[in-house]
Amino acid sequence: MIIIFLDIITTLDFLSLILYFLFISFSIIFITYWTLKYFKLKKAGIILTSILTTVFITLCLSPWISDWTFNQTDAKKVLTQHGIELNENFDLISNESGGFTDYYHIFKIKLSKSDYENVKNIITQDKKYIGDLEYNWWENRPELRELDTLNYENQYNYVRDYSEEGKMEDGTFHFVIELSKSERTLKYIGSTE
Repeated sequence: MIIIFLDIITTLDFLSLILYFLFISFSIIFITYWTLKYFKLKKAGIILTSILTTVFITLCLSPWISDWTFNQTDAKKVLTQHGIELNENFDLISNESGGFTDYYHIFKIKLSKSDYENVKNIITQDKKYIGDLEYNWWENRPELRELDTLNYENQYNYVRDYSEEGKMEDGTFHFVIELSKSERTLKYIGSTE
């Protein structure tokens, strides 16, 4: 009753889904335990509800579990799918993914000098390289809006920005790869928008 009332007074559909999932999960666990206890199978009820609780908690934590298990091999695989080969070791600085309506996968790595130069050359020597873009490029250069790939630089980064027809495994199709000018770091942003 409380969940239905919260659903009526809120307009947050995502919140409603979470509340329904929690309510249904709790109901299944509660009914399972008390049904088995009613039939004098209390130990089986405890074991089964422990298993169900673990399954529901794992489902709830699955987005964070994939972030926690993301490693250098995964980052290298993602970058390889975008035509960026890393030949030397690198440090994974950060990784995060998620979002309510739009999904984002963002990670940042520290590159070796040779890999940094290699990625810089991939961006700056591409035939679609535009060069240095001013701040309001979207309004001032409408012909760029028609391009599917933008390779450019700004005051802080060398950037490759593009969308693909085929989606990645996580559903992302818009990608921004930023290579910092002040540090040897690469920031990858994959999104569903």
